[in-house]
Parts: sequence; structure tokens; C-alpha cells
Amino acid sequence: MWRSADKGFTLIELVATLLVLGLMTSFAVPYLSNGVRVYNDTSAALQTVSKLRYASERMARELREIRNVGGNFDIVTPVNVPGNSIRFFKWDGVQLTRVTISDTAPTLSLAYDTLASEANFPLTDELTGVTFNYYQADGVTQATGIGDVAYIEFELILNNGNSYSQRSRVALRNRF
Repeated sequence: MWRSADKGFTLIELVATLLVLGLMTSFAVPYLSNGVRVYNDTSAALQTVSKLRYASERMARELREIRNVGGNFDIVTPVNVPGNSIRFFKWDGVQLTRVTISDTAPTLSLAYDTLASEANFPLTDELTGVTFNYYQADGVTQATGIGDVAYIEFELILNNGNSYSQRSRVALRNRF
């Protein structure tokens, strides 16, 4: 026969259970917090790489549209020296537009002169640096003037705690 005093746990059993649970928790928490930290770091890296890809693709698209006037490309920026901005003209089928891609770190911006007050459109907000280089038709020799330019190469470097870079080369279109 059971007596009512035999039901339940003793104080020693409860303390021992809490002690074991506390030890298990102290071992599990670092693993869980490391998992959260890795997830956050990976998420931030993916966001930065996405910004890098977007900026590179948008810049390449704009550079392919540089207007060709009588065999020379309509680039305003001096091409004989690498730089961190470029200004050129493109024809969009309706009007002539001056395009400026400029480095105002940490923002890389794109501006069109046909829009009110040359509004700047940010391409990325994590820019560390951008460099433009201009090459002749052989792809190796640096261009000495606008008439020599066949390729424009740019390198973007973004930083969100880690540095990510991408180099792209755009072949200019030889259409008149």
C-alpha cells in the first residue's frame, strides 16, 4: 500500500536534476551562439557580394553604351591614367546623355545629366575603392588617348568587415 508521503521527488533529486541541466546548458549555449554568429556573418557576406554583383553588372551595362563618334569613343575622363571615376556620353535613341560614375566612398554613384539636378543613384554603399583602366585592342597595352580605347577594365572593392573585390573588363562596341 502507498502512503501519501512517498509521492514526488526528494530535494536532493531536484537539486541533482537542476545541476545536470545547468551543466548541459553551459555546454550547449556556446555551440548555439556560434551558429547564430556564423549565420549572421554569412548573411552579411552574401548581402555584400550581392551589392558587388549588382554594381558591377550595372556599370558594365552603362559602359557598353558609350557613344562612338567617328571611330572615337565619347569619353570625357582622361584615359591615359587610371582613375576612380569616369564620365562619358551615350545615346539612348532619343537624346544624348552624359553619364558619370563616381567614387564618393563609401558610396559608388551613377548620375545622368538629363535628369533634374543630376540626381545621384547609389550603386553600392559599402565601397572601399574603384579603379578604371583603359586598354587598346590587344587587351594588354594601356590606351594613350580616346582613339586607342577598346576595353575599359574596372575593379570594385567592397568592405563590410571583410574585403570583397571584383574585376570586370568591358569591350566597347564599335558602332557608329
